[in-house]
Amino acid sequence: MTRKSETKLTKYRILRSNASLTKSLPRTRPFSRASFYSFIRRYSKVVAKPVSGSGGAGVIMISRATSDCYKVHRGAARKMFRGANRTFRYVRRRLVSRYLLQQGISLARVGGRPFDVRVMVQRRSGSGWTVTGMLAKVAGQGYMITNVRRSGGYVLPLSTAIRRSNIRSANSAAIIARLRRVALLAASRLTSYYTAQRVFGFDMGIDESGKVWIIEANLRPDITLFLKLKNKRMYRTILSYRR
Repeated sequence: MTRKSETKLTKYRILRSNASLTKSLPRTRPFSRASFYSFIRRYSKVVAKPVSGSGGAGVIMISRATSDCYKVHRGAARKMFRGANRTFRYVRRRLVSRYLLQQGISLARVGGRPFDVRVMVQRRSGSGWTVTGMLAKVAGQGYMITNVRRSGGYVLPLSTAIRRSNIRSANSAAIIARLRRVALLAASRLTSYYTAQRVFGFDMGIDESGKVWIIEANLRPDITLFLKLKNKRMYRTILSYRR
C-alpha cells in the first residue's frame, strides 16, 4: 500500500483548493531562487522550512530590515546581510533537505515573545469533527519558533494569552470562535484526501490585528502539550477521543 504524501506542500495545496480557506493560508511555494526573490520582495517576513518534519527543526526566518538589508534568524541566532544575493546564498547553504517558503506572519506576542495556537480537532467513527482542545505556545526568549521543547518556551490557556497579548482590540471570544470555525473547515477539507484520519493538530497564528492563519496541519500531533496546562480537562477530552 502506498503511503499518502504528508508533506506541508501537499496539505497546503489541499487546503488552498477550498476558496473559504484561501485568506487564512499564508502563501507557500517550493524553495527556489525565483520563489526566494519573489517572496522577499513581496513580504516583510519570509519563513523557510523543511517540506517534511516537525518540531520547528531547520526553520529559518528572513526579515527585511531596510530596502536592501535582511535579517536571517535561525534558532536564537541572528545575522544581517546586505543584498538579496548574499542573503539567498547564506540561506541556501543551510538547507539540508527539500524546503518550502512561506509568507511570514507577524504573530501576536505575549511579553514580547511570539505565540501561536495548537488547535486539536478530532472525530469518532461515524461522527463529525469537534474541536477538543486549544492552547497558546509561547516562544522561548530570543526565538521566533514557538515549539516549546526546541525554544524553551511555555504554554498558556488561550484566553489568557490573548488577554495579555498585543492584539489590537483583542476580543478573546471572537478570536477563539474564528479559530474554531477555520480549524473545523480545514479538517473537513483535509478529510477528502486523508480519508481515514481521526485527528488533526493545527498550528494556527493570530496576527496583531486579530486575523487567524493556518500555519501547519499535523497528522500525529503531540498531545502532551495539554498536560502542561494546570487544568487537565482538555487533555482528558482529547484522550477520550483516542479510545
